[in-house]
Amino acid sequence: MPLPIAHSLIGASVVTLCRPRSPLKDDWRLFLFGAFLAVIPDFDFFLIWGLHLSREWHRGVSHSIFFALMLTGATLLVAGLSRTGIVLACGAAFLSHGILDFLSTRQGMGVELLWPFSDDRLKLGVVGISEFSHGINLIELVKASLIELIIFAPILLGALLVRKYLAQASTFQTGL
Repeated sequence: MPLPIAHSLIGASVVTLCRPRSPLKDDWRLFLFGAFLAVIPDFDFFLIWGLHLSREWHRGVSHSIFFALMLTGATLLVAGLSRTGIVLACGAAFLSHGILDFLSTRQGMGVELLWPFSDDRLKLGVVGISEFSHGINLIELVKASLIELIIFAPILLGALLVRKYLAQASTFQTGL
């Protein structure tokens, strides 16, 4: 179960690549928004605590591919076709949450990735990132946070480098 650190770095990485010809200084809000979108599916905890629902609600509907597609489609209807690239990138940032939970869960419940077509909880089970088997204490939380930074910060840096390369290539081609 990745922490918000991993989710936000992946979400920011996804939207970083959606406008490669735009200056980085113009898109910093978009990067933050992508990071925020990638964390939103875990807001189902507020429903669990506020409405006193079962913990089985976590990693359910909000983590599914279908929900991400419906949210992206609704946003596209509101934003319009002229913003298709940004909307799809933001939808991919949102979707990245359920996919990352699926890929990095070994212990406990998986993710209802295929809801509403299946209530099965899916998990790849190969690697467990930031999973706490005996509860969470501050030292384990700091350790897990550092591990996530070490793993996922290079992905964001790589996306930024790809974006910079694409921007330079575009400038080079238009300059010829």
